[in-house]
Amino acid sequence: MSSFITKRATDRDPCAWRYMLSAMSSISPLSFNFSLLNSGPEDDDGSQCTGRQLTKEQKRAEGRRRALEIAKAKQRAISNDTDPPRKGKRATRKSARHGARNQNRHKNFAKWLLEKFPHIVDMPASMHICDVAGGKGELSARLSMCHSLKVVMIDPRKANIPSVYLNDVVPKLPKKWQQSVGSKLDESPSFVEEEAGKRFEQLVMPFVSPTPVFSNPSASDKFEDPLLDNAIKNASLLVGLHADGATEAIVDAALAYKKPFVVVPCCVFPSLFRDRFVTVKVDGEIEKRVHVRTHDQFCQYLQEKDSSFKREELPFDGRNVAIWWDGR
Repeated sequence: MSSFITKRATDRDPCAWRYMLSAMSSISPLSFNFSLLNSGPEDDDGSQCTGRQLTKEQKRAEGRRRALEIAKAKQRAISNDTDPPRKGKRATRKSARHGARNQNRHKNFAKWLLEKFPHIVDMPASMHICDVAGGKGELSARLSMCHSLKVVMIDPRKANIPSVYLNDVVPKLPKKWQQSVGSKLDESPSFVEEEAGKRFEQLVMPFVSPTPVFSNPSASDKFEDPLLDNAIKNASLLVGLHADGATEAIVDAALAYKKPFVVVPCCVFPSLFRDRFVTVKVDGEIEKRVHVRTHDQFCQYLQEKDSSFKREELPFDGRNVAIWWDGR
């Protein structure tokens, strides 16, 4: 039996380990040669394989290529598994998740931004879009890499825009764009990092309401942090897509700095923000002032901050109500 295991372990058959494990149950632990588990593949001359030595740049290029292939395969799996389950058949994990149906949210939102705020396309070189609470940065990646717009993202978590672009954005692009990106990466492995460095910047910090401006309206600096104040002053548009706790702060900053903005509220956090109230109708007649607890009440609360604010449903699933203002 031991000669059988030794023969299979040194064989090049990829199923060798399966045979070894099945045979282990029928032999004595003392008679098994555990050194076989640590032995690697051998060349024809019996020497241990060391593999081809790659340079640092080659390793990085190979890593990007493999990441792109994995991302494409993942995207194909999602697109092939989004059909609703047939009657009597259990839904698969991908089709049961809302995220699979909502995978184009950032793409559709970016397209809507360009249509609703056309001035951002021709904004001066000194101006930028502020993506507040942008999370991992998919919206920023789309705006900066796909639409060549300058973006400053404000979020306390550091984002890796080149990685997000390659793994989350590129697989959703048309095939000819994917091929173009692949060709440019072959020519220059650092292509994505260089392009992102030209048009993307992040302030790694939280975003809160500019309270000093309300306590002292004559103050020239509306944010105490000079970097944050400068970022808002030079913004052509403030954006908050599911910005959670920063949503109201974006609206307040837009009012204080007279900047166009759009927010798409998501979470309400009623226990955290106890000073939000709206007037609603009870039983269709009696008006009552209530604490903001629902998503619809939160949207109403934000829209009522200024009579010029507009409300619109966006072309994607989930929380898709936008409160926006063109700054005029």
